[in-house]
Amino acid sequence: MNTAELILEAISKYTDKVFIVSGTDYPAFIKAELKIKNPEFVVIPHEITAASAAIGYSLGNKLGVLMVHTVPGTLNALGIIANAYTSRIPLLVIAGKSPYTDKGNLASRDLRIHWTQDADQEEIVRKYVKWEFEIRDPSQVSSSISRAIQIALSEPQGPVYIAIPREVSIADVNNKKVNMDPFYPGIPDYYLEKAKEMILRASNPVILTWRAGRKEPWFNSLRNFADNAEIPVVNYVGERVNYPSSGKMAIDHYNLKDSDLIIEVETEVPWIPKYTDVDAKIIKVDVDPSYSYIPYYEFPCDLCIQSSVDEFFNKLKIQRKAEKDLLEEIEKQKEEKIERIKKLSDLKEIHPDYLSYEIGKIKWSVFNEYDLNQKYGGFDEFNSYFGDPAMGHLGWALGASVGYKMSTGKDVIATVGDGSFIFGVPTAFYYISKKYPILTVIFDNKSWNAVEKAVKEVYPEEKFSSYPGSDIDIDNLPKTIESIGGFYEYIERPSEVEDALRKGKEKVKSGIPSIIHAKVIKE
Repeated sequence: MNTAELILEAISKYTDKVFIVSGTDYPAFIKAELKIKNPEFVVIPHEITAASAAIGYSLGNKLGVLMVHTVPGTLNALGIIANAYTSRIPLLVIAGKSPYTDKGNLASRDLRIHWTQDADQEEIVRKYVKWEFEIRDPSQVSSSISRAIQIALSEPQGPVYIAIPREVSIADVNNKKVNMDPFYPGIPDYYLEKAKEMILRASNPVILTWRAGRKEPWFNSLRNFADNAEIPVVNYVGERVNYPSSGKMAIDHYNLKDSDLIIEVETEVPWIPKYTDVDAKIIKVDVDPSYSYIPYYEFPCDLCIQSSVDEFFNKLKIQRKAEKDLLEEIEKQKEEKIERIKKLSDLKEIHPDYLSYEIGKIKWSVFNEYDLNQKYGGFDEFNSYFGDPAMGHLGWALGASVGYKMSTGKDVIATVGDGSFIFGVPTAFYYISKKYPILTVIFDNKSWNAVEKAVKEVYPEEKFSSYPGSDIDIDNLPKTIESIGGFYEYIERPSEVEDALRKGKEKVKSGIPSIIHAKVIKE
């Protein structure tokens, strides 16, 4: 057995797919895949799309594995790897490395790039992976792969990176089993008692989260606790579905100044200090509450608990009743949303919130890159919504949607802006979505909205008629999906939305990838 065969055999226990953009460093792996046939290599012709698909595969509860070509492949994939790191998504990244030798070995250097691509690849990725290592000797293979998977799957989960020179990949190895199970944080009883005391003493507690719902037991534990303790949940749908949209404690707007206790759960940036002053006591619950990868961090914490979400909430059994005024405010906000959707449906142009509402009615899993407003989507189920990763590297949603469908078999909608559609590398996306079709909805506001808002924020007194980045028009670019037999429709009016989405849904069900290109109001 050689190194490549051993690695594929080891990772087959955790996944049945490997997303690969191969190069001259992969002969041994290609031969091994043809021989073993498990896991299956899925070739995607761009690293952004391939890395995103691997993320989607992990979000579907299997280990996403990505293979890239030396330095160029690493650099192309790095932004998406950083997304996985900051959003705690497990990922095993295997990169080839230029051969060490220039003669005397079948795997020795035989191309000019084998000299120019020779670099310290681990240094390149170090900031955005949990662990990185170059396998220098065949004797290190078994333990290195076991340790990589252990670290990737242990909390806080995230990407790991292994570089393998071509000489090592073809070398014979002994398959020695090395057991390294993932680890899981717990909570001391005295921390739990202090948290319970702080919550029972509070008059206006609030739960503030962003990705507490990234595991199903976590989602269930927060939902049960919030319902029993009658504590409102802000960001009930954040980066993930943390609490059901229709839940009795889901609240859209809450003035944190009115709270005397904030329970922060799995959120690195609980509020924006520039706009919000907070004087409440803080309980922070997180598998890694320090967020030490962020250089400057000023958010306070009166009780910092390093624990999994379910460990904390399942042990914290509290029954309390919320004030009547709070429950009435929650219901009022829900009614206001219903009324607003009715008004938006009568406009001459499509408002993003109305489009978000109609997409939510389909009840497919949604991967949202920027433009869908999750508060109007009606997301009640675990993993029914995935929002922008914390790093914010654009181009992830298209590939991740396909990867998630491959992992789970579920139907998926990717919602993207006109700009993020381009960053998703459409041609590479078409290549893989032809086999695994999804529904894509483009929120096209004909501008680079984030740039325009930033300019107005920094220079509120200035009047700019035009500037670089304020305007972008992708025109008929999405229509190119028809070149692979896909379905495309452009819409401009609210009256067209429901029918277009229905047609797109039907096409996907029949095996045809579909794009609904919606011109929306710029906000």
